Amino acid sequence: MAGEHESVLFVVAQKFPKSRKLANVNNLPTFAAYRKCELVNQVQTSKVESLKEFVNATASH
Repeated sequence: MAGEHESVLFVVAQKFPKSRKLANVNNLPTFAAYRKCELVNQVQTSKVESLKEFVNATASH
């Protein structure tokens, strides 16, 4: 769950090809974490284990 100073956004990347290019999204699904408007972590996967690793690595700061 997002905390007081965190946000979770869901973007349908298929509808925004120009935005995908700006965010370096080369494959779907892509999950990204930003801190202070800067990309800090990104993973392109549909595997649950890879997504768990991404969330744990991102949340550990």
